[in-house]
Amino acid sequence: MSRIVVVTSGKGGVGKTTTSAAFATGLALKGYKTAVIDFDVGLRNLDLIMGCERRVVYDFINVI
Repeated sequence: MSRIVVVTSGKGGVGKTTTSAAFATGLALKGYKTAVIDFDVGLRNLDLIMGCERRVVYDFINVI
Protein backbone atom coordinates (compact mmCIF):
# COMPACT_ATOMS: atom_id res chain seq x y z
CA MET A 1 0.00 0.00 0.00
CA SER A 2 1.30 3.45 -0.90
CA ARG A 3 1.43 6.24 1.60
CA ILE A 4 2.09 9.93 1.21
CA VAL A 5 3.71 11.91 4.00
CA VAL A 6 3.79 15.70 3.78
CA VAL A 7 6.09 17.80 5.95
CA THR A 8 4.97 21.42 5.95
CA SER A 9 5.08 24.60 7.98
CA GLY A 10 4.23 28.23 7.45
CA LYS A 11 7.61 29.34 8.77
CA GLY A 12 11.03 28.91 7.25
CA GLY A 13 14.03 27.45 9.01
CA VAL A 14 12.20 25.00 11.25
CA GLY A 15 13.73 21.80 9.85
CA LYS A 16 11.28 20.64 7.18
CA THR A 17 13.99 19.67 4.69
CA THR A 18 16.21 18.03 7.30
CA THR A 19 13.27 16.07 8.72
CA SER A 20 12.15 14.98 5.25
CA ALA A 21 15.64 13.84 4.28
CA ALA A 22 16.14 11.89 7.51
CA PHE A 23 12.70 10.27 7.30
CA ALA A 24 13.15 9.23 3.66
CA THR A 25 16.67 7.93 4.30
CA GLY A 26 15.47 5.86 7.24
CA LEU A 27 12.67 4.32 5.19
CA ALA A 28 15.01 3.63 2.26
CA LEU A 29 17.49 1.89 4.55
CA LYS A 30 14.64 -0.38 5.68
CA GLY A 31 13.97 -1.33 2.05
CA TYR A 32 11.06 0.98 1.24
CA LYS A 33 10.95 2.83 -2.06
CA THR A 34 10.95 6.55 -1.37
CA ALA A 35 10.66 9.78 -3.31
CA VAL A 36 11.39 13.15 -1.74
CA ILE A 37 10.17 16.29 -3.47
CA ASP A 38 11.27 19.74 -2.34
CA PHE A 39 8.73 22.35 -3.46
CA ASP A 40 10.73 25.29 -2.13
CA VAL A 41 11.39 26.97 -5.48
CA GLY A 42 13.36 29.84 -3.98
CA LEU A 43 15.72 27.99 -1.66
CA ARG A 44 15.77 24.31 -2.49
CA ASN A 45 18.64 22.53 -0.77
CA LEU A 46 17.43 18.96 -0.38
CA ASP A 47 20.04 17.85 -2.92
CA LEU A 48 22.80 19.28 -0.73
CA ILE A 49 21.50 17.65 2.44
CA MET A 50 21.17 14.26 0.75
CA GLY A 51 24.57 14.47 -0.95
CA CYS A 52 23.22 14.63 -4.52
CA GLU A 53 24.59 18.04 -5.46
CA ARG A 54 26.76 16.62 -8.24
CA ARG A 55 23.86 14.81 -9.94
CA VAL A 56 21.27 16.19 -12.31
CA VAL A 57 18.59 17.74 -10.12
CA TYR A 58 15.29 18.91 -11.56
CA ASP A 59 13.35 21.64 -9.87
CA PHE A 60 9.62 22.24 -9.95
CA ILE A 61 9.92 24.61 -12.92
CA ASN A 62 11.67 21.89 -15.01
CA VAL A 63 8.92 19.40 -14.25
CA ILE A 64 5.96 21.59 -15.16
